Amino acid sequence: MLQNKTIAVVIPAYNEEKQIASVIETIPAFVDKIIVVNDCSTDKTAEIIKHFRETEINISIEIKPISTHSTSGKYNNAQRLLLNQLQEEIKKFLKATIENLSPETDRIIQINLLKNSGVGAAIARGYKWCKDYGIDCTAVMAGDGQMEPDEGGRLEVGPLVDKV
Repeated sequence: MLQNKTIAVVIPAYNEEKQIASVIETIPAFVDKIIVVNDCSTDKTAEIIKHFRETEINISIEIKPISTHSTSGKYNNAQRLLLNQLQEEIKKFLKATIENLSPETDRIIQINLLKNSGVGAAIARGYKWCKDYGIDCTAVMAGDGQMEPDEGGRLEVGPLVDKV
């Protein structure tokens, strides 16, 4: 958490078996969720992500998907509309599997796209997961190690207000 906001990093990955481990290892501790989107890699990228998922000590905060919030009662129409919107949105994304058994508590989330779709689709799918789980702030970090993870420490999370 940073300034009382949930933070996630989306990592698009395609054939990154040589770099993905060092990328995951260098994510700053204030990042609550690491969303690695494997874009049908043909190397050992998926196995390396799985290894990190299964061996990482769980230091993440627990989050719940927006879809689990109550929609019953006459005053929850906005929640029902939001849930319908989220369900319709997912139809626009490429099919993928979320490999985690406990995404609410796991820090590393592994999403495997079922068709190679490119970096843009991988990033979009990671953002969608973050939106569905109500993450406050999401950044992207390349899976090939070309970005400096310490740059994330310079993030400032300001008030979330719309300007008219």
